[in-house]
Amino acid sequence: MDRPNCIFCRIVTGELASSKVYEDDRILAFMDIQPVRPGQVLVIPKEHIDHFSDIPDDLAQWLFARVHRISGAIKSKLKPQRVGLVVNGYGVAHAHMIIVPQEHEHDITSGRMAKIENGEIVFSMKNLALASREELNLLADLIR
Repeated sequence: MDRPNCIFCRIVTGELASSKVYEDDRILAFMDIQPVRPGQVLVIPKEHIDHFSDIPDDLAQWLFARVHRISGAIKSKLKPQRVGLVVNGYGVAHAHMIIVPQEHEHDITSGRMAKIENGEIVFSMKNLALASREELNLLADLIR
């Protein structure tokens, strides 16, 4: 069911403009208006689904197969160093996957990796603590 206040639902219905990359009866892919790098694409189910993990399996498989194809087109046409995929759950409360053409390892990163050194923001994996094997095993058991 569409939500009238959801910006992505309004894009699906055509109420708001978008630069479409791909569309079928289940999903829509369109250019991100605030890209990390040129060529960043958002891929959404047309049905309003709040959390990505709530997407039914068949739709998730359909969506990811199209994300895979679009990522290949971005790689071929724009020739970035890498093409990254992000599902972060924030921003718009409508499930979406972000395809990011990457020219730098920090084009997809976490604020937890950031610190200020000599007045500049520096990103480093060194800022992330290593989890213990015990913690990792407990989490793996819980998730499994």
